[in-house]
Amino acid sequence: MKLNLSPRDIRLDALRGLLLVIMAAVHVPTPLSHALQEPFGYTSVAEGFIFLSACLSGLVYGNLLRQSSWPSMARRVWERTRLIYLVHQGLLIPTALAAWAMARRVTPLMNHFHDFLQHPWSSLALMPLLLHQPPLFDILPMYVILLGVTPWLLVLAGRHGWCGLLAVSGFGWLVAQGDFGWFHSHLSAGTGPLRLGSFNLLAWQFLWVVGLALGDTVHRWPPRWRERSRGIGAVAALLVGVGLLARHGLWPQAWFNPAIYLWMDKWTMGPLRLVNFTAWVVLLLVWNPKLPQAWLAPVALLGRHSLAVFAFHLPLAIAASTMIQLFFFSNAARSWIGVMVVAALFPWAAWLEHLRWRAINRPVPTPAEQTGRAVGQGALAFPNAPLELPSGI
Repeated sequence: MKLNLSPRDIRLDALRGLLLVIMAAVHVPTPLSHALQEPFGYTSVAEGFIFLSACLSGLVYGNLLRQSSWPSMARRVWERTRLIYLVHQGLLIPTALAAWAMARRVTPLMNHFHDFLQHPWSSLALMPLLLHQPPLFDILPMYVILLGVTPWLLVLAGRHGWCGLLAVSGFGWLVAQGDFGWFHSHLSAGTGPLRLGSFNLLAWQFLWVVGLALGDTVHRWPPRWRERSRGIGAVAALLVGVGLLARHGLWPQAWFNPAIYLWMDKWTMGPLRLVNFTAWVVLLLVWNPKLPQAWLAPVALLGRHSLAVFAFHLPLAIAASTMIQLFFFSNAARSWIGVMVVAALFPWAAWLEHLRWRAINRPVPTPAEQTGRAVGQGALAFPNAPLELPSGI
């Protein structure tokens, strides 16, 4: 078996693009969103995003740590973290202010930003601290925190191995399944202006640490994994099949106790949900599917610009949802609105790709031209360098 986890593997970009398409469709209330809600079983787009981002971070930044130094690697990680934080704030604060201005006339906005509108000034003060997260604006804060601690996780793993870190992280996930999970849910529902979002950070950090470990160590896997991969893949395929049948109502309800759904909670990453997602990861690693690049190119375009596309889709989804709730539309019209939101992502990504191509192919000034430009502008001039493929969201 050949595992090919490369930061420039088009399949990884295509997978991120596919997740973006599903996410955009699900965030607009249409018949299409119901059809695409957790299509892969008891696992959602959020798990895929966090885990894939962690794998890429472990691969890229783990290699950077081994090839250079911890300060160099940490600086790169924190530059990316700062960018994601600024994007989050640039999306959240203007959108919240717009909702504040229009809420009395637009009921759907008032409902969506209900907690913010109850305590607007204190909520605005908490937003830069990531302590007030309205619906749809809670995945980037979690990503900022997880990416921000990544340099320390990588250096600890480099010194002591991943086993200890995975054990501590797994214990945190276990704690989140108990009383702490209830405590986080209470804060997520809104306690004054404090709103931590729906994702339980103590549970979801486990998914990040596992993905980080996978990305950092995949190139060092021993041969015995390859020898046993077929049997492991068969078990994973069986678990994936059971998850698909149960999620889409094709499994007889009388065969299991309905209380089992409590073990599939998304926000605390319930045990059976974790098993279902793990089965998908193992199946894809063993299967290692190879599709024609022409099939993958459209969604890979979205994946190459995942942060910008994610940021672009949020106001579109909120605007489309508001319009659908304000006016009476047939199911066909609502579905058409959802399709248009998804379709708008592609020209946006194409424009970003055009800008990226221009930046890469711009002629590099000669040293004399750089000096003249610097003197004329009163500042230092730097030659253009190729843009790097972003790792993570």
